[in-house]
Amino acid sequence: MKRVTIGDVAAHAGVSTATVSRVLNGGLVAESTAAKVWEATESLGYSPNALTRSIFAGRSSTIGVVVRDLSSPFYLDLIRGIDEVAAAADSPVMLANTYRDADREAAQVRAMDQQRVRGLVITADETADDHARRMAENGTPCVIVARTAPGLHSVSLDDIAAGKLMAAHLAECGRSRVGVVSGRHRPTQVKRAEGLRQGLAEHGLRRPEEVLVTNEDEVDAAVGSLLQRNDTIVCTTGRLTVAVHTALTARGLTMPDDIGFLTMDDFPWASALGITVVAQPSYEMGRRAAEIIVEEPPSPAQVVFEPTLIARGSCGSAA
Repeated sequence: MKRVTIGDVAAHAGVSTATVSRVLNGGLVAESTAAKVWEATESLGYSPNALTRSIFAGRSSTIGVVVRDLSSPFYLDLIRGIDEVAAAADSPVMLANTYRDADREAAQVRAMDQQRVRGLVITADETADDHARRMAENGTPCVIVARTAPGLHSVSLDDIAAGKLMAAHLAECGRSRVGVVSGRHRPTQVKRAEGLRQGLAEHGLRRPEEVLVTNEDEVDAAVGSLLQRNDTIVCTTGRLTVAVHTALTARGLTMPDDIGFLTMDDFPWASALGITVVAQPSYEMGRRAAEIIVEEPPSPAQVVFEPTLIARGSCGSAA
């Protein structure tokens, strides 16, 4: 079937195409005329051309979202928060998953700019920051999530506080020898590990032993090395939680009797498995990121959320 055009609407309503355009874009038109135009659009099932509208406006109404890994519960809740605010602002969401590939992250940010998105939410590495700054300078609000970047809006977690929450809970549970599994090169995990070190020192406990891994394939060996000297394993990223938990249970270890385990980010099975986590409010973070795009504050906004510890027994009970 032939798509209904603005000319069809104009002919049905008995007005010019310019008048239809003014009505659809909120221009000043006599109330009776506007009523005829809206009746025509409803009768004919006309859908305005968003592409044409974006050409005249200089950018679309779409909010772009570039995420690193859709398999993570953190990103799923983040997107849910973004989508709710975007829907209320009549903005569709364009989503790109980069599979943690730096080149793909930079390419996706450039693609979002080419699409002239209304605003952009980014969870990528620093690789894409320069292009995001150019977008911001050209009037497209860009929000970095989970870290900060000079000259850009950001929504992040107090990662030092997250590490200190871990340390306080471990001290309360009588844990004194802590091994840490972290991913490489992520500022968030560096800060969480630093907060953990500070917190353990404040409780008179020794410095944690840390092993950095690039991917899940390296986790088993990392856990094996840490088990030789530690009574607790801490994971500073939710992405590696399943791999660390698998490495522990594959050795026949039970929590908390044989080993303590504490990780970042809550997920659906954490409660059933009894895993203690430090959670970040990813849904609220997503909402705030989208609100910044809708509000367009004149200067870079930096919003920091506080973490929450959810104790479920995998480190034992507090003294």
